[in-house]
Amino acid sequence: MTDTIMVGVDGKPEHRAALRWAAERAVREGARLELVFVIDRSWGDAAEGPGTLLIVAAKSILASAEESALRFAEQAPARAPAMSGRQAGSGPRPPLAVSTRYLYGHVGAELAWASRDADLLVVGARSGTDREHGFTGSLHVRVAATAACSVAAVPHGWEHSGIGVVVGVDGQLPSEVAVAFAADEAAALVAPLRILCVGYSANPLLAGLVPEVSLGDHRQRIVDAAADAAHASHPAIDTRAEVVEASPSRGLVAAAEGHRMLVVGTHNRQSAKRIMLGSVSHDVLLNVRVPVVVAREHRELE
Repeated sequence: MTDTIMVGVDGKPEHRAALRWAAERAVREGARLELVFVIDRSWGDAAEGPGTLLIVAAKSILASAEESALRFAEQAPARAPAMSGRQAGSGPRPPLAVSTRYLYGHVGAELAWASRDADLLVVGARSGTDREHGFTGSLHVRVAATAACSVAAVPHGWEHSGIGVVVGVDGQLPSEVAVAFAADEAAALVAPLRILCVGYSANPLLAGLVPEVSLGDHRQRIVDAAADAAHASHPAIDTRAEVVEASPSRGLVAAAEGHRMLVVGTHNRQSAKRIMLGSVSHDVLLNVRVPVVVAREHRELE
């Protein structure tokens, strides 16, 4: 169950897709929505806190975001994607509980640290238009790598579209968390779940040295086991297990086209390694076209 959904806001109207996404889920989950704005501390700034005018501006941005969140909650469809798989009730909706806070520091680090108090952190991500303008930053990637909880990256300007949930698996423990998350989501949506193991059966450099059939069989066992786990938790969902011959990140991004969400896992690294997300999740987030959830078990930050 999701108790607190936290969303980072930046005050730009064109970046409200993440806020809407989070507000709708908070309604369906009966969760508290917390809006966070970070007053960016410039490198080399020795001040211990923000100036009065910056605080006034931050509070104004948060007030506007709160108004938008409440409006999005009122407009939420009868059934919207829910993060824990809990079904929407038939009675009247309880009012959305919204809180706000501003922080001062470097945006990525502050959002990651604040995520200790959340079950899900939602951030905006570059859209296709943004990517066409070259260097536009990768804040959502850094936050996903360092957060204490699962992170959802929602492309700027994204509109509800598509059907079904896609999850990538590789047979390792983080995949189990991702599959559980994706299965809950598919159950809440009453939508199909696609479980993919994406990669090449053999390294071209090792052609003739590694049996392709055995590698293919291994990957098939991985997706079959994941499908069994998803079906055990939600027997009613339509689950498909597929092995795809492609580069993992490219294959997952392509497979997610036309779907509601893509879910991937990540290792809960500690210390300096905590900033490393993993090459597949990293590349997927850099090319996000639909909401991507990096699912992880809650961890303590050092």
